[in-house]
Amino acid sequence: MNKLALCVLLALTACNHAHVRTTESYLGPPMTPPERIYVAYFSITPDQVRLDQGIGARLKRAAEDQPPSGLELQAARDTQAALAAHIVERLRKYGLPATIGEGRIGSQNDLLLQGQIVTLDQGNRTRRILIGLGAGRSRIGADTQIYHLTSFAPPRFVAAFEGEADSGRMPGAAETMGAGALAQRAATSAALTGAAHTAGETRHASDTAEARELGNQIAARVAQLAVSQGWIPATALK
Repeated sequence: MNKLALCVLLALTACNHAHVRTTESYLGPPMTPPERIYVAYFSITPDQVRLDQGIGARLKRAAEDQPPSGLELQAARDTQAALAAHIVERLRKYGLPATIGEGRIGSQNDLLLQGQIVTLDQGNRTRRILIGLGAGRSRIGADTQIYHLTSFAPPRFVAAFEGEADSGRMPGAAETMGAGALAQRAATSAALTGAAHTAGETRHASDTAEARELGNQIAARVAQLAVSQGWIPATALK
């Protein structure tokens, strides 16, 4: 593989960065496996949303004459839905009975996972494409809580997490085109750079890519709790 192809491959495989940490761990007696794990939509208000500040996004908003408040609300809803869906999807892959919802009347032994999206910043897509290496990165941050639901007692707190995800440090056009120029393949470099960034930004363009990565990490924390309680084998985490 030549240097140019390797450069493009690295750009294409660049990924989001996400991390979640446990802020309060479960210290009670062993719990029986829950019948359901309900994942509620995380709360968020439009004023917590920072829309894409890139030139293209600003021009598009101006051309469509859409008020920022409406776009912020839509971004909030999209992120809420994506985060819940990816948490549920990942929990099911771990073998846990997850579903979207806020619990059921008469629950005998369920868990409720809820939370708050504290940061939603779409960043600056123009800077990500042209400069890269973390410039203009998009970011989402959220706090998560787990409660045990029964019909004979109020919801009982189990654990809490906090975490965030961002769009990473994919090389920008200036970086990758420079490598192509050194290889005396400027035209090819420009074409491949465009393809690389189109692929990378397509992954981020929905503004929910970071929600997917954060959802996966939140689910991993829940799975670790499940392993500690003996609900699933440790091999499920691999």
